[in-house]
Amino acid sequence: MITAVFGDALLDPATEEVATGAVVVIQDGVVAAAGARERVAVPADAVRVDAEGLTLLPGLVDCHVHLRSRGNGRDLAEQLATPPSMWVLNAVPAARATLDAGFTAVRDAGGTPAAVRMAVERGHFPGPRMQVAVTGLSQTGGHTDQHFACGVSLTPQLPDVPSPVVDGVEPMRQRVRETIRAGADWIKLCTSGGVLSPNDLPQHATLTPEEIRAAVEEAAAQGRQVMAHAQANSGIKNALRAGVATIEHGIWLDGDAIEMMLDGNRALVPTLVAPLWVIRHAEQGRMPRWAAEKGRAVFEDHKASVRLAIESGVTVAFGTDTGVGPHGSNGEEFLLLNDLGMSSADCLRAATTVAARVVGWEGRAGTLAPGAFGDLIGVPGNPLDDLKLVARPENVRLVVKDGEVVKRAS
Repeated sequence: MITAVFGDALLDPATEEVATGAVVVIQDGVVAAAGARERVAVPADAVRVDAEGLTLLPGLVDCHVHLRSRGNGRDLAEQLATPPSMWVLNAVPAARATLDAGFTAVRDAGGTPAAVRMAVERGHFPGPRMQVAVTGLSQTGGHTDQHFACGVSLTPQLPDVPSPVVDGVEPMRQRVRETIRAGADWIKLCTSGGVLSPNDLPQHATLTPEEIRAAVEEAAAQGRQVMAHAQANSGIKNALRAGVATIEHGIWLDGDAIEMMLDGNRALVPTLVAPLWVIRHAEQGRMPRWAAEKGRAVFEDHKASVRLAIESGVTVAFGTDTGVGPHGSNGEEFLLLNDLGMSSADCLRAATTVAARVVGWEGRAGTLAPGAFGDLIGVPGNPLDDLKLVARPENVRLVVKDGEVVKRAS
């Protein structure tokens, strides 16, 4: 199948160049050509898609989502009454909302089984292309240990999602192997406490350097990289020393950590919008008090840390932790990054070329160069002039994935 999408303009985030009167030709799900219409030959049998009034650009990439979580806050009684299978089914509307917001590719950072990726690939329901971590590994009492004082654990028991709690070097090696067996594209570690975990604090490191190193070694042996939920300064540094590829959140970076990231060409995935949604949910009565207090406590430090990273030239890849907030609201992260000094162009690159490079899709996602995935979006104007065009899902009027129109709004 050949599809030709005709738009008013075509924006290349890598170069910031805009071609007017543009067309993108997609053949068998892959970009064949893109550019000004007078320079692109459109096959006579192409299915023509009229995107009049829209600027076309590559589909967006979110490097940190949780499709299994609804994003409507945390009600512990509600969680107790939720069957494990319902957690998986949450991914169906989440995937649709994510796609409708213009995010045609995501990295799921834990909790979502590989079957969700497989289901989307097989066309069972619409959603972005995915890489999945399957589970997030932490120590006993760490970020993914949802064991409460009453003796109840709120971690859903799913047969194809390995237990997230692991202690010791050899058990870590085995759990990484089990996670890869379960279909993981990435290994997710928690090297610090977090906001939504009941038994730890964000400023404390978790997992030993030896445990982290063992996970990195086992992942590398099977061609995977490691991402680390790392908020505490010492947790960030432990992860970087052990060879982790991406730092998620990075709430307490300092000069030494920045240098380590620059020297090792590591990436920061800030997820600035996540603590903001914790605060918003708390205001609606849908967040435990202990989580709300931690969210409020970290918010300003988080912004200061990310601002330092941006000013220092650290690679920043777009990620939102959506699933804390509602799916489809991913684009708000653009505005938060921009407020901290990241240019509009760099914000767009963070969610296209940079994100694709960080997760291993360079040349395939985040670009409309020949050979790339046939994924694009259309917005009514140039997002370099107004980031709200990609930040607000209602402004994303057209979404094409694999050459097929999956959203078309008037």
